[in-house]
Amino acid sequence: MRLLPLLLAWSLLSGCGFHLRGAVDLPPDERVVALAGIGLDRPFARELQRLLELVEGRLTRDPKEAGSVVVVHQIQQDRRIVSLDEHGKAIEFELVYRVRFEARKPDGRVLLPMQTITIRRIYLNPQFQIIGKSEEESVIREEMRREAARTLLRRLRRVLVNAD
Repeated sequence: MRLLPLLLAWSLLSGCGFHLRGAVDLPPDERVVALAGIGLDRPFARELQRLLELVEGRLTRDPKEAGSVVVVHQIQQDRRIVSLDEHGKAIEFELVYRVRFEARKPDGRVLLPMQTITIRRIYLNPQFQIIGKSEEESVIREEMRREAARTLLRRLRRVLVNAD
């Protein structure tokens, strides 16, 4: 009897288009994605895997198992000084996270030609609050990686849905 309200809530939420935050819902037959160009143990690949698991998908190295193949050509992280204090010390930085990739069908047909996703963030690093700032930067970089992975999957989803 307790299960009935739970099932009712689940059916209402799934019927209204509710998705878990960050989930990119690929078509059911396209939820296995092959990854080439970087190892599955890299942080960006782990983030793609996490996002695919939210929709019961997975990442693989074998294109024969997949509905599409994402080829990552380059991942680049940059950090540059944006502003200095009166003593010439850096107090504001811009972080940049870039992913160059393309996507194909396993037969080689191009789904997404070579393109770049660029995520930028600016953060303050006042010299009197040094403790915790390196941790803040790593959290920001992790969020940028998540956003880049979501953007890649959204672009892939758009082309896969429109191809049908």
